[in-house]
Amino acid sequence: MRGVVDRLKALSPVIAEICRISGTPGASIGVLHDGEIIFTHNYGFRDVEAKIPPDEHTIYHIASLSKSFTAASMGILVEEGKMAWDTPVHKILPDFKQINATVNDKATMLDFMSHRTGLAPKNMLWLSEYAGVDLQRNETLMMVSYLEHVFDFRTQWLYSNWGYAVADLIIQRLSGQSWGSFLTERILKPLGLNRTITEHSPKIQNVAKAYMTLTDGTPYHLPRPSVEDGVIMEGAVGVQSSVVDLLGYAQKLMDTADDQLSNNTTSTDGSPLEQLPIILQNHISLSPGPSELERSYALGWIRTVLPGPLGTVGLNPMYVDAMPLAGKGLKEPKMVYHHQGSLIDFLSSIHLVPSLRTAVVVLTNSMSINDAADWLGQLILEAVLDNPEPNDYLKLAQDSVSVSKSLWPKMAEELEHTRIPNTPVRELCEYAGSYYNIVKNWHMEIWIEQDVLHMCHQDNRKKPYQLKHYNFDTFSWLLTRNETVKRGLFPVTNAEYYLLAFGQNKNRQIDKVTWKHDPSVPEGETFMRLSGPAIKNGDPGLASKGTQNLLRADG
Repeated sequence: MRGVVDRLKALSPVIAEICRISGTPGASIGVLHDGEIIFTHNYGFRDVEAKIPPDEHTIYHIASLSKSFTAASMGILVEEGKMAWDTPVHKILPDFKQINATVNDKATMLDFMSHRTGLAPKNMLWLSEYAGVDLQRNETLMMVSYLEHVFDFRTQWLYSNWGYAVADLIIQRLSGQSWGSFLTERILKPLGLNRTITEHSPKIQNVAKAYMTLTDGTPYHLPRPSVEDGVIMEGAVGVQSSVVDLLGYAQKLMDTADDQLSNNTTSTDGSPLEQLPIILQNHISLSPGPSELERSYALGWIRTVLPGPLGTVGLNPMYVDAMPLAGKGLKEPKMVYHHQGSLIDFLSSIHLVPSLRTAVVVLTNSMSINDAADWLGQLILEAVLDNPEPNDYLKLAQDSVSVSKSLWPKMAEELEHTRIPNTPVRELCEYAGSYYNIVKNWHMEIWIEQDVLHMCHQDNRKKPYQLKHYNFDTFSWLLTRNETVKRGLFPVTNAEYYLLAFGQNKNRQIDKVTWKHDPSVPEGETFMRLSGPAIKNGDPGLASKGTQNLLRADG
């Protein structure tokens, strides 16, 4: 044990340098090994302005690490006989409808929570500026109803938050409690996780402030994320926790799983965690990678046999050609359960090695220039495993920071390169109006102010974007990286995302706009115009009729 601790202590300068170059203002790190907490380390400030450092009890938003808690909640409902893993969702939620007949009739929570429905993620429609939300929780099923079917059902893995948004609806329906109340009473309190919460409270002390990182590495203070109990996506990203609590949770999870797998059961005396053999098993393989060993998704956990690539659902895959193989020098394969969390203002990672009763937790209070929480988690994991051929995570951090910074000017260059110059443009008033998705619960408004076209989402004119003519009937709203940070936006680095292509009806009047906001839907989503001067002879019920037809379609 002494050797492991010494190796971890020796990483302190590397940890500090990775945090510095990534622009991470504060981080809390903890390691559990052989069932004991052997190492905690804290860097920087939880409150930069007041220069208050974090500790192992500091509360951070843990983003998608929340999915494991929601999966555990579902396991309790299954163990109590209130549902089965193979129960179709529509039999639990009668209002559930999906445009694809197969998904509508057959999809279960195993399908949704293992990301194998084949449905598009559509993250950018619920996520707003400053880690806010653009939709209400009671609009979840409406949105899920029209998610495009981009892969055949149960054939490929496509990460999406919507399955866990559906899960929190089921938890409330079957338990009679809100998602947060159920999680708190049935899991958090029994496990003694007193620093793990599901709602904001000014009474709670030692909470990390939220930041995003400017290109020069300076932290930019932003509001903390608004997702909490009662808010859409609570089941996907709504938990806040501390290093010590997450290590305690990891220990109980591994011990309980060992008991249930060893005794061929789904419950354990003294543990609120149930159905772990199902929750932790392989439900869908991930896309092929550089390793032939297992890479799969369980429920709220990724399973990777080392040597293999980690960081699958973090941000670093945006900044490297391929994620490095972790554990490539190990003498024998090691199964790792892991996940990353990314929510505007916070990044996190967790890695479990059940065979060693080991857990590594990293929590940070910034959406930094790269995914520092992911690199730090992998660095520490390889040190615990005493891998003789560890990756150079400092260089990976440096390289990914350079790539991240370069992507923004490259997008501007790409758009300029593909632009057709000197094309005609209509009178700006012809584009003005409100454009709705097919279920009419999300829209963008286009208007003219001081002879410039502007755009906002959901009638929020306090957060406008200027539209610049690109070519023909297409306009650009590309931002710089620092503008993105100061608006608290998720760092999208796909150039087409920043284009709006207006379309016309048979009367050559502008009646639609297409936005490529989801890479899994390369043709983009078309929003129909329901108000504005160009709608004269058109049918104002167009979107409504389209919805009816779409919901009848067999995908």
